[in-house]
Amino acid sequence: MAALADRLYWPCWLAACVLTGVVAGFMLGHALVLGRFVEWLARSGSAELALAYPGFQADAGRASLTAFYALCGLEVIAVVAFLAAALVTRRQQAGLATLAAAAGALWLVVHYASGFGALESRVLGATVQPPRLVVARFAQLNTPIHLFHAAMLVTALGALLAVTFATRRQKG
Repeated sequence: MAALADRLYWPCWLAACVLTGVVAGFMLGHALVLGRFVEWLARSGSAELALAYPGFQADAGRASLTAFYALCGLEVIAVVAFLAAALVTRRQQAGLATLAAAAGALWLVVHYASGFGALESRVLGATVQPPRLVVARFAQLNTPIHLFHAAMLVTALGALLAVTFATRRQKG
């Protein structure tokens, strides 16, 4: 088991780095650009504009959303797999791997445990204009929660990248 974990250590690290970086970019882009547009769309009060997203989601967005959700799931799996490999091989960088796994999974836990995932689904998946209070709550939380997601993912990526520096210091 330890031999397999030793062989998988660096490939897991690489996968975790790449996926965490990509998902962090998605979240930052959402918080800074797409999220603001979606908030504006939802707040506009225009049924045509506010309901455009569900139409997109049902048509052209389906494949994009599936790919997005798959990458997010793979990111969480990758950071947890890297943590497992670090623990099984008893690497000195297990602390960094723990930080990366905690931050790399926490963003997703917060998204759903906070109720924001259900709120987001209610607003963006609506086939009729959602109540004004629901839209206002969504608009109030959308950017801050996605900035939190980005911050957690950047923290995870930083911890993952620090593994290489710690390894070099250890060898040198």
